[in-house]
Amino acid sequence: MAKPQKENGFTPIANEILDQIVLYPFNASQLKIIIKIWRMTYGYSRKDHELAVSWLQKATGLSDRTIKKEIASLIKAKVLVVTQNETSTTARKLAFNKDYDSWNFTKSGDSMVQQIDLFSMDGGKDCSPQNDHDRGEGLFTPEGKDRSPQNGLEGGSIVPPNKESISLKKSIKEKESMFEQFYEIYPRRVSRKTAESAWKKLCKEKGFDPDKAIFKTMNFAETCKLLKTETKFIPYPATFLNQKRYEDYEVIDPEGLAAKKQSKVSSNLEFLQQQLRGGGNEQARSYIDSGQGISSLPKPST
Repeated sequence: MAKPQKENGFTPIANEILDQIVLYPFNASQLKIIIKIWRMTYGYSRKDHELAVSWLQKATGLSDRTIKKEIASLIKAKVLVVTQNETSTTARKLAFNKDYDSWNFTKSGDSMVQQIDLFSMDGGKDCSPQNDHDRGEGLFTPEGKDRSPQNGLEGGSIVPPNKESISLKKSIKEKESMFEQFYEIYPRRVSRKTAESAWKKLCKEKGFDPDKAIFKTMNFAETCKLLKTETKFIPYPATFLNQKRYEDYEVIDPEGLAAKKQSKVSSNLEFLQQQLRGGGNEQARSYIDSGQGISSLPKPST
């Protein structure tokens, strides 16, 4: 059973946008595209993002033709905005236009002509069934009223025997398509093909959740920024995935190294102040004059 949790990542959408989006006659394909763009922009605290047609096709399950058609419609309607045109090496950047007043979309019901109320007009015919006979039940024989279809020709939908395997393949394909998200946020982008192979291998493992992996990778990336980790000390993305190091980053800086570093700096500052106030002025100044700085000051004696 699926148990999605907000703690594993969420996309913040303003309530006002949600209230307005349902008032416009978007079709199912357009809504799929809009939601995916929300996920890739607001979900990562950014306003726009590079979105290739081929990637959107994999992410939404829509055809190439449908993606191109509906994106063009949404851009024309000013629901989506192109912030950067595509180049020979990069995809086009798209953003969601939250200024719904500027959309060239007519709200549902605004352009509807007045309809005749068939249920209240005088002389209207009541079409609701009155009894079992009116519903056609009399057509069944007394032996039974089996409504289940007997075969495909009688209106029943035949479930393909490999439906489960088809769903599984689609699920894996969707997971594999999320590699772009992982690779974009990883703080060291090298050996892309090897990293992608490692990602695809994980996607075939039972229980692998790409959303959780990406969320924890974001925590790892933020940890590297916080600790100012040099690039050469950051593992290759393939190594990071193969060793499942992302599992260690439920939170940013899980070992509390930043706090320990700050504590050491505070301790050195305290030592410096003690030396300047007391008789150790020359020793304190010698550390500064020699260029060793605060971080190299000895720990206070106990």
